[in-house]
Amino acid sequence: MRRFTILHPSGRIAGLVIKRLLSEERFADVQLTLLAEMPEKLAELQGNGRVTIISGSSRDYEAVLTATKDADLVFLAKVDDRKFTPTTKNLVKASKENGFGRVIALSLAGLYYEIPGEFGCWVDEMVGSGRFLPAREAGQRLEQSGLNYTLIRMPALTNWPDVKYVTTERGETFEGVSVSRSSVADLVLKAMADPSFAAFASVGIVQPETAGYTRPVY
Repeated sequence: MRRFTILHPSGRIAGLVIKRLLSEERFADVQLTLLAEMPEKLAELQGNGRVTIISGSSRDYEAVLTATKDADLVFLAKVDDRKFTPTTKNLVKASKENGFGRVIALSLAGLYYEIPGEFGCWVDEMVGSGRFLPAREAGQRLEQSGLNYTLIRMPALTNWPDVKYVTTERGETFEGVSVSRSSVADLVLKAMADPSFAAFASVGIVQPETAGYTRPVY
């Protein structure tokens, strides 16, 4: 049996991930613990024998500690762009006490100033330092934590049903402006299925057809 914890499980990417975790044979042995600030949004999962829902905030250390007890893997399904990165701090601290070693976290394209040209300038302006500074701090905390982390750097998100994407490593130029939530969920699931996939890595994800644009395409 594998135990996965998801923080911020009511988001759209998390919803896609949860649906596939509960339906695909390769994840049939997975038990889920979901830490949700608004558990009422997960009403359709109530009563599912493979799901435990805990009401609480990822900014509350005790809630994170409870949710990650006996976890094999933790998925942070929301960019930690809050001042002082409370969620990532709690996650790293809880890993020391609860002993889990695998973390997958969503983050922002542009984290390392890796987007060239006009679109890169637009991203810096639109996202702004108010989000980028804490997101960069959160990324550094994971990179320096000793955990087997996978950071997933996302550009503009679409609701396209396509699962079609390319990835880039840290230090490579980020080419493209958009990616579907379905593609991000697919990448998360690959990392969940194989702890060696994108291990200790910061991965950019983008739909290749969007390369060359200077604004997000939806």
